[in-house]
Amino acid sequence: IFLRVLIWCLLVAFYTGVVKRQSTQPLLTHNNKSGGNNIISANSESSPPKYWSHCLETRTNETHADVAAGPRDKKEPLWLPAYPTSLPEGYSSFLTELTGLSSASKLYYRSSKTLKRCHNLNVRSGFDGVTCEIVHPIIPCKKPSPSAQAANFGNVVLVALRNPLTAFPSYHQEKAEKYHNVKGQVKIEEWISFRDQYVGNSTHSPLFQEWKEFILEWRNMEPYHVAMYLRHEEWADETKGVELVKKFAQVLSEEGFPIQYHGDDLACLWYKNIIQPILQKKKKHEDEGRYIPDYTAGQKDFLEAELEKFASEIDNSRPGDEQLRD
Repeated sequence: IFLRVLIWCLLVAFYTGVVKRQSTQPLLTHNNKSGGNNIISANSESSPPKYWSHCLETRTNETHADVAAGPRDKKEPLWLPAYPTSLPEGYSSFLTELTGLSSASKLYYRSSKTLKRCHNLNVRSGFDGVTCEIVHPIIPCKKPSPSAQAANFGNVVLVALRNPLTAFPSYHQEKAEKYHNVKGQVKIEEWISFRDQYVGNSTHSPLFQEWKEFILEWRNMEPYHVAMYLRHEEWADETKGVELVKKFAQVLSEEGFPIQYHGDDLACLWYKNIIQPILQKKKKHEDEGRYIPDYTAGQKDFLEAELEKFASEIDNSRPGDEQLRD
């Protein structure tokens, strides 16, 4: 499904201009072949749609004693390989509230005297986090490799992905802010230069190859199996977002992690922790008049062809292939 949706998005994108102002576009839109959409408008930031207005009521989330104590044996976290900028900004707070665990979301690269490779060195029993975010193999993890650390992680993997059309410029923007102290959006000339060098063309596209290899690395990695692909675009979709978090909570529950929210409460948790931050950021960018990075017609043709080819290579021989391919 993921790859097929991406191909459709490219067909739609082909008919758009090279640069558009964000003020002319819906902020959160679910596109499909029938032309339907589920839009949560920018105005939701101050006045949420009627259906979601009840979600702003405060709910006190108490962490139960059995959750705090955890299981007698130590419960290992799950790998969460995430292509850069694929996870929504509110993911960490969402996971903390969902599970009732204060250290639910961890980053593999963060370390201290008591924390290493997503593990608290002082924890001998109970829960030691829920997910461990990592960007391997983009930043290679070799000593030890994820496979060599199987004893310290759960068997299932959650893979966070994003449409390459938006992933590449978002990743470029993130690096510019983190490593070059860029304030505001990168200049359009800089984006075009980066795009033409790294998205490239049919004979040379290092970014697409990196994106593809990231997926294949975790799809094929033993002794793990992919339980779910977390698509960035679905987090922000009014219909698919709710379905995504329901399945996500189910996977965590099946793996033995506590789940504090169910049904409508779970949908509201998603709205408050995921949608509202997205709306606020989108509205800010809209007010700043940010352009929407785009691609040449040749680059779109190339990406469409490569996605079609990639989809044909997914043969349903690995867990999660049906969700990935169609």
